[in-house]
Amino acid sequence: MAEILMVRHGQAAFGTDNYDRLTELGWEQSRILGEHFAATEPQFDRVFTGTLRRHRETLAGIQQALPALPSAVELAGLNEFDFHALVVAYRSQCLGAEAELDITDARTFYGCLREALLAWNRNELDGLAEDWGGFETRVRGTLAEIAATRGRVLVVSSGGPISAVVREVMSLGVEQMVNLNLQAVNTGITRYFGNRKHWRLNMFNAVPHLEPSQHRHLITYT
Repeated sequence: MAEILMVRHGQAAFGTDNYDRLTELGWEQSRILGEHFAATEPQFDRVFTGTLRRHRETLAGIQQALPALPSAVELAGLNEFDFHALVVAYRSQCLGAEAELDITDARTFYGCLREALLAWNRNELDGLAEDWGGFETRVRGTLAEIAATRGRVLVVSSGGPISAVVREVMSLGVEQMVNLNLQAVNTGITRYFGNRKHWRLNMFNAVPHLEPSQHRHLITYT
């Protein structure tokens, strides 16, 4: 049986021309998480990340307090869906909107993303590199690969795959999954115990490392 801790990446650079990198705050979140793990979860037998820069940088921040972590195995199945392309497709195909949405307005953007995700699930969006079924299939395959591992496992991924795994394990509806996805906290921890046949959710989206009063200002969702 494996104990699997899935971590969402630190705060990425939302509203800039390169979302796929950590902000200084994101680096700080990752370093504090590493310190938390060093005090409470000092031993990991395997490490997996997606192939995105924000995943690698989050792991690098964690490693500052845990330099002896095993070398990470990169799995593209842990990568986020292309949320920007989803929003663009939804606005043009479902709303007839020609002007691009202001990506500096997080509340409006993520409200639109929620509707785009539901439309994506209903196969209402064309011209995307990945359809909903393909997304769930790759996440399910990656879940099976990680589930073959024994011991304590650290996984660094994104909100979409993490919520998709919760949907798979808990047999949730799509709308519930989308709601979970949109409340994913940066460096939030989701813990499972499992094997090839069964996973059991133990904890979702927890940030014990950011709950002390001196760190609460570091709780973010982008």
